[in-house]
Amino acid sequence: MNNQLNTEPQPQASPSELDEKLFQLNILGSVIEVTESEADELGAFEEDALSEDEALAATEQFTDNEE
Repeated sequence: MNNQLNTEPQPQASPSELDEKLFQLNILGSVIEVTESEADELGAFEEDALSEDEALAATEQFTDNEE
C-alpha cells in the first residue's frame, strides 16, 4: 500500500463519468481505476485492520492470560 500523499489537485469527475465507472464495476473481471477524490466520493476508506503479525501477537497475549 502506498502511504504517500499526493498533494496535486485532481480533476473532479462529472456525475455521468462516475456513474459509468460504477456501472463498469458490476462487470465481472473488470478493473476500474478511480482517482482519490472519486474514491472519497464513493465512500472508500483506508484499511486499518491488524497485520498478520499484530493478530498473532494479540492471540499469543490472549492465550498467555488464560494459563
